[in-house]
Amino acid sequence: MNAQTRLSFTRPLVVGSVSDLAAWQAASAAESLPCDVVELRADGLPADTDWAALAQMHCCRPVLVTVRHESEGGLRPMSTAERVLIARSLLPLAAALDWEIAQLPEVPELLAEARAAGVPIIASAHDFEKTPALDSLLEKEQQARSLGATVAKFAFRLHCAEDMMTGVQLLRRATGTTTAMGMGPLGAVSRLLYAQHGACLIYGYLGDTPTAPGQWSAALCRQALDALGDRG
Repeated sequence: MNAQTRLSFTRPLVVGSVSDLAAWQAASAAESLPCDVVELRADGLPADTDWAALAQMHCCRPVLVTVRHESEGGLRPMSTAERVLIARSLLPLAAALDWEIAQLPEVPELLAEARAAGVPIIASAHDFEKTPALDSLLEKEQQARSLGATVAKFAFRLHCAEDMMTGVQLLRRATGTTTAMGMGPLGAVSRLLYAQHGACLIYGYLGDTPTAPGQWSAALCRQALDALGDRG
């Protein structure tokens, strides 16, 4: 599957993240997976990966390509030029591309290339220390829209129930398709709560390694959403 597989964000989609070659190879070889979308965290793969060959691999689910910046949780340091090169190489595989809101102004040519290929942009922002103020989140959501994002995505550290409600207010007041997720001990609960309030992407992991604190396995996310009746 590739960019010709159009993603619909009208219901919560379970995303299964993989951040190492073994997990990606297992996912790409599987005939079925406990998720709707596979997130390939390319920043977790070795620098000498043959990206062109990887882009030709088949996966039974649409693939979300992420090449995370180190400042927002990337798994290895990379220059902007290296990140763009990897993203361009993987566009034939991508049903969507994740790029940080703060970094979007630096890559107009990549964004144009993705749009031309029909690959939607998921514009993301991460705070591993705290939950930002609601006004700050809404401002970033508007910035993401102005730069052509299809989905605005926010991940932030939760310290209390009031923090969790900030995410609910964000989802209620967002002007377009948005997803949110908490990190930390309250993260797992928040992902289900946010799905019930309109979050379009619910992230879990495939294999043995979570890609964010407070993350459930993709299989457990799917079971929980099915039990809640939030699968459309």
